[in-house]
Amino acid sequence: MIRNRNYVSTDSHRKELQEQGFRLFDLLANEGDIHQYIADCIPSHWHLELEVFILLQGSVLIQIGDNSYYVEAGEGCFINTGVLHSFTAIVPSPCVYHSFVFDSGIIGGTPGSVFDTMYVRPLLNAGPDFLKFGRDAEDKPFFKQFDIAFTACAEEKPGYEFVVREAMSKILLYTKGKHQTMPSRRVPTIQEARLKQMLEWIDGNLRNVMTVKEIADTANICTRECQRIFSRYLHYSPMAYIQRRRLFKAAEQLSTTDATITEIAFDCGFSSPSYFTKQFKDLVGATPKEYRTAIQEKRL
Repeated sequence: MIRNRNYVSTDSHRKELQEQGFRLFDLLANEGDIHQYIADCIPSHWHLELEVFILLQGSVLIQIGDNSYYVEAGEGCFINTGVLHSFTAIVPSPCVYHSFVFDSGIIGGTPGSVFDTMYVRPLLNAGPDFLKFGRDAEDKPFFKQFDIAFTACAEEKPGYEFVVREAMSKILLYTKGKHQTMPSRRVPTIQEARLKQMLEWIDGNLRNVMTVKEIADTANICTRECQRIFSRYLHYSPMAYIQRRRLFKAAEQLSTTDATITEIAFDCGFSSPSYFTKQFKDLVGATPKEYRTAIQEKRL
């Protein structure tokens, strides 16, 4: 089954929350257009699962920690476990993608097995945070196996899981081989750990009025350092990030709940429904009511 969404659900640590049933076969196949997400962006998040991604149309900026990478149509990438990342469309035309998010256990099998010890674990522990695959002939195996796996997920013929597991195994084996000539995985910085602390606190207090000092205090740093960290990793000031986070959360609630617009406005920390509507329209180009109607019509 192929999943198509217009939001990313995360917990207070910005860790992506997977849907129920994900553990039966720990892999999700996704397709969509980055423009489906508000502000043409899949916001910063992370997950313990691995991710492989290909862009079919358009041009996308992928933010990995404090590094930025451009991916064009016909290119793809690998994103390692636990890496904070986001996707932003940088052209107005469709930015259509396919991706897999999957637990390494479907390839490594039992912890301590030869597959886990010799191949999967070294990639998780010492492999790259991000690895790009281009249009060069040498990267054809990545795209070939990706297409095999994606077709199998779309058709879901009996035993398709075996086909997918074999294809994803070959992708990881190819990824492991390609990164041998590249630097090993970097050690997360103290700033990244502090950022996760601050993001956790923000998500737990979205309904409340917040100050930069309060945010900085949660990580035991000064306000200037707090602002530097947000600018370096998220490219927004703390207060601008909070505003966007509230709007993204509101968009998710508009898509997935029957709560009234007034209830959503206050739950997401806006002082009034009218202010929420104005801010939402400024970012999305539609009022909350118009946005909800458009989402519901797409699902019919």
